[in-house]
Amino acid sequence: MRRFLPFVCLVILSSAALAQNNSPLSVESSFWALKFYDADSNQYKLSELIKPFEGRQPAHQLIRKANNQRDLALFCQISGGFLTIYPFVSEALDREANYNMSLIGIGLIVVSIPIEISARRKAYEAVLSYNQSLNIKPQAALKLGFNGLGFCLRF
Repeated sequence: MRRFLPFVCLVILSSAALAQNNSPLSVESSFWALKFYDADSNQYKLSELIKPFEGRQPAHQLIRKANNQRDLALFCQISGGFLTIYPFVSEALDREANYNMSLIGIGLIVVSIPIEISARRKAYEAVLSYNQSLNIKPQAALKLGFNGLGFCLRF
């Protein structure tokens, strides 16, 4: 009885630990961004998903790459927008406008589009990988071997 009670407590605690924070995520796509929701309808940003994905290695790598690519695309979009508008503002202020900057800005915006698409695809794949890793259930088995009776818990 003394050996059986700690064993039961261990099984109950391990099942409770595995049941925590295992809610699948859903993804909604709009023109502007991806929106991530859990089972309780809490919305997450892409940068907020890095911490929960730490235990699942393929999903964690994909979500980090997606976050880095999204940051690069956002930088290109903001700087491209500034370079595109600056010559027109200069002309409005009666300064000499350099329209080559506007062309460079448009080029940066065009370059940011495939980077943004790639970041969205990787984020979606990371969520799919995360949700698939949640479906793996631990298997408990009672094994009888040459040296005695044993308990096996496989993931």
